Amino acid sequence: MTQKREPMKRNVEALAATTFDLAIIGGGINGASIAREAALRGMKVALVDAHDFAAATSSRSSKLIHGGLRYLNQFEFRLVHEARRERRLLRKLAPHLAWPVPFLFPIYRGDPYSPLKVRLGLSIYDLLGNLGTADRHQTLSKEEMLSRVPLLQPDGLRAGALYHDSLTDDARLTIENIIDAAAHGAVIANYAEVRSFKLGTRKTNGRPTVTTAELEDRRTSERFEVSSRFWVNATGPWVDYVRALLPGYDGSKTVRLTKGTHVVIPPVAGDFAMFAAILPGKRIFVMMPWHQHALLGTTDTDYDADPGQVRPDIEDVEYLLRAVNRVLCQPLQTSDVIGAYAGLRALAIQPGASPSENTREYRFHQDPWAANLITVCGGKLTTSRSLGEKLVDQVVPNLPGSSPAEWAAHPTRNTPLPGGHTDDFETYCSDAAADAVRLFDVPRPAAERIVRTYGTRWQQVLEPIRSDRKLADPLPGTTDCLGAEAAFAVEDEMACEVDDFLLRRSGLNWYAADALREALPKVAEIFAERLGWDLVRRQAAIEGFRKSGHFSFESVT
Repeated sequence: MTQKREPMKRNVEALAATTFDLAIIGGGINGASIAREAALRGMKVALVDAHDFAAATSSRSSKLIHGGLRYLNQFEFRLVHEARRERRLLRKLAPHLAWPVPFLFPIYRGDPYSPLKVRLGLSIYDLLGNLGTADRHQTLSKEEMLSRVPLLQPDGLRAGALYHDSLTDDARLTIENIIDAAAHGAVIANYAEVRSFKLGTRKTNGRPTVTTAELEDRRTSERFEVSSRFWVNATGPWVDYVRALLPGYDGSKTVRLTKGTHVVIPPVAGDFAMFAAILPGKRIFVMMPWHQHALLGTTDTDYDADPGQVRPDIEDVEYLLRAVNRVLCQPLQTSDVIGAYAGLRALAIQPGASPSENTREYRFHQDPWAANLITVCGGKLTTSRSLGEKLVDQVVPNLPGSSPAEWAAHPTRNTPLPGGHTDDFETYCSDAAADAVRLFDVPRPAAERIVRTYGTRWQQVLEPIRSDRKLADPLPGTTDCLGAEAAFAVEDEMACEVDDFLLRRSGLNWYAADALREALPKVAEIFAERLGWDLVRRQAAIEGFRKSGHFSFESVT
């Protein structure tokens, strides 16, 4: 089964020509989920972002769809239950974006939890939602742990456990929510920045209302007005910057920014993920298998500088290596680090809490000087669909005039994401990959990766090959990422710059510095052909990406 959708096109003119029911500022996972929820209910929706979609936090996460096992220790049972439910739902509605992964939980002498406490916590975790019998936790002996991961440090190892969560491509999850919003009528634009708001004369319960926002098209420098009946500020680390654009802003803060760094290292635990304590204290590290490497995170420190300048630093990297080396018999060195990235959590402020103890629950904030604008504070990748549903539920009764009955529905609970229209996913992948090889004569590894990345949309991705056979070749530096994917990103997924593809749509992301370096000129060539760039513009794109610090750990050291 393949799935045909119209290409997602950037339509700045339509933003200025419509009065929307809901305008969402911010194209990260929260804004994307809200836009999809509202569009599927039939509302007139706009979604804009000052940069590319998922360009910040939503492409720099731990790549996990998880319940948050450590939140049980903070008694956040409601959050864990919601997250476990959403993991199960995403596995059903987007099997290509939620891959179950086994987690090992080693328990050492001196850890802040005993084997008994771990068994109790994991039993609760199972009760709060799993994917079936095979997804339930198991307790493991020291010998069983070492047989699964021979590189574990045996000294002090008491026992362990095995449980399950899921991995995802966070940027692609965000973009596919946006694709579906656009397919259901939402007007979408990246590189469109809100510069100011205008308040109307009408008041709601004695409070002013926002009527329009002035946007700047950052690709042309043109400015225009967007009108909407209700507004959402879902800009993550920038929510208070957007609030400051409103007349009446009092300088208050709604979010606390904490920095999370991840490093890419060799796959020391093989196909297993790992969860373990960091001593001293109550923090933990997580390590996930990621494209033949391992992704290790995360730090959790307060951040008060420019959100656009967040970077990993050597202290972050050394902290994470010390954490994982405590449980390894062959310690890793900084020379083993393949890459690193940092992102910001925009946490709902919880006075008195440390960064790691601060709640991950989301909150909706409304200022007295803007009755029809909601600011989203906090949230998790895993619970983004639920967040979108609850926010739209809150907006609908506050829109003036009558609301159609379908606005009260909850369509995202049972509507697959783009690419998710399949039953037995593994069988589908095998059959579709064979079809891809037969129909487009592409290498089998590339066919398998494309089907697993795009799900039932795979044939659309390969379609550019019909008009340009060279697009069937792997990009330089890669064995399974085809030129056709870069062409598809431009023509169907609103990629405007080379990093839109390389970092957020290709799946190459942060782990493949050498591949990014080698693929860059060819990707720029494909973009130039489709976007009409001249040689100067094309070379500027290459040089800009080279100077961006995306390539490797060299930018940290």
